[in-house]
Amino acid sequence: MASSASRPLAVAAAFALALAGFPSVAAKPVRGGAHPDIAGMWMVREQYYLGQPLLPRPELTPAAKALAAKRGALQAKGYVRSVGNMLCLPNGGPSMFVVRSPFEIFEGFGRITFIFETEGNNQPRTIYLNEAKQPDDIYPTFNGHSIGRWDGRTLVVDTVGYNGRGALLGGVPKSTATHVVERFSWSKDGKVMTLALTAEDPASLAKPWTTQIVFDRMANSEERFEVWCEPDLDAYKTVDLEAVKEGDPEVARLLDPDQRPTDPALKIPAATK
Repeated sequence: MASSASRPLAVAAAFALALAGFPSVAAKPVRGGAHPDIAGMWMVREQYYLGQPLLPRPELTPAAKALAAKRGALQAKGYVRSVGNMLCLPNGGPSMFVVRSPFEIFEGFGRITFIFETEGNNQPRTIYLNEAKQPDDIYPTFNGHSIGRWDGRTLVVDTVGYNGRGALLGGVPKSTATHVVERFSWSKDGKVMTLALTAEDPASLAKPWTTQIVFDRMANSEERFEVWCEPDLDAYKTVDLEAVKEGDPEVARLLDPDQRPTDPALKIPAATK
């Protein structure tokens, strides 16, 4: 029987042996293997966040065109900043890729995780590599549920299970039927990442839409900073919610008594008359 003095050493040894069976989170880069080292900090190229439209332009359904027209009319009247932005609601994937902020990629334990340095989207997005198909009981979220697989040096990601809130790239509204397939590929030197994205949504897109986004690897010395968003309730109180609800689905949701959030931390004021 081990003495009390030797017990800590025995426990430490057992713990070390247990850890030996797990892969390291900070795994060494793949050299000459099936796929490249993708871990690190990445930044989207500036043309994407400076307002250059993604090409080709998406072909919208009549309903999505009508919503875009209503939103444009509201913007012309001064409603430029959305209520969702004032209340720090996340937009979710994949639109966070074109925000002027870096993100970090981690790989390990059968998953790939993106962590964004973005207000409202300062949250992880996980891609599960060990799931052959999408599960039947997905809980709807802003980012959806993503499964991935490696096709040589290309990471293929399939995402469904969106909650129907927020927008795709280019302001195209999402629905619960949104389906996104992403193909991430890397240059031979590992410094450039290209995303070819195809989105399908019978509510918003008249046909599948494929576009491309390019990112550059940041220096290994770059750090990901903490970011937070504080709800601007003063600005929110100035908005005539009834006047903008037709062009802002999130406002319509706020006014719906069956959907309106009741988070006491936000203390969302009553709708203005």
